[in-house]
Amino acid sequence: MRSVRGGVAAQECLPLDLPPPEPPAARARPAAAKVVTDGEDVRIRLRNDALASHGWPAGTELLVSTDRRPRRGEVALVREGGRLRIGVLEVQFGRSALRTDHGATLLGASARMVGVVTVAGAPLAGMPVVVPPA
Repeated sequence: MRSVRGGVAAQECLPLDLPPPEPPAARARPAAAKVVTDGEDVRIRLRNDALASHGWPAGTELLVSTDRRPRRGEVALVREGGRLRIGVLEVQFGRSALRTDHGATLLGASARMVGVVTVAGAPLAGMPVVVPPA
């Protein structure tokens, strides 16, 4: 049936039976590679002299406890953008930052705290530098 309104032909609405919208399926995300699992300690070896003022030159082995979050003034290990960063945790310009002998680095929203350095071992002469898997 057609009706004319103001000189323009209009068509009546047809009933459409559309299926209800389906909720979006959960995206399959690849499992992120983890350096540590909860409750375990992580061993890392410093590749540069960024913490030499703490008496930790390049090659120093650090034991990082993942059981608790670091507090301001503690040496923290942070994962940001697929990279591990280490430094003294502090606040600059209202944001978290890691301070080293090379300067301070502001942490972004993607930064995740891995743990707190609890033990440092002196570097052994002739030992290769070990980098933890990403």
